[in-house]
Amino acid sequence: MKKYFLLFSSLIMLKSASGQTLKPHLWEHRVVLLFASSLQQAALQHQSDILTKEKEEVTDRDIKIYVILPEGGEQPDGRPLSAAQAKSLYSTYEVPPGTGFTFMLIGKDGTEKMRKKRPVAAGELFSLIDSMPMRKAEMRRNRGDEDKKN
Repeated sequence: MKKYFLLFSSLIMLKSASGQTLKPHLWEHRVVLLFASSLQQAALQHQSDILTKEKEEVTDRDIKIYVILPEGGEQPDGRPLSAAQAKSLYSTYEVPPGTGFTFMLIGKDGTEKMRKKRPVAAGELFSLIDSMPMRKAEMRRNRGDEDKKN
């Protein structure tokens, strides 16, 4: 049984780490991947608007956002995502390039937490994240830090 658990764990970590692009975020950030056919795609623009309006909440939840297009994309810091990096992310997360919009949330543990073919409302995203054990621990720590300041 222990062997199977180790094998399963290794496969999960291999999949989550296979996109070297996301490796620096493991255990540090939650990652939102926005797959789209083009920057002009309405669903991508709508999702970007939703997340931009909630910038403080996005930051509070340690969310980093990638835009992935068939020919490249954009990293959270504004640097371009190469075509090779985009191809790797399409492959790793089994999203066929050019098939429309896909929203994906990757947890701090590197596993997929949500996948939708439509824009996701801020409340839906934040509720899911806030229900996660790691986020609950973060909120408890933050409350403790606030109490120490007062």
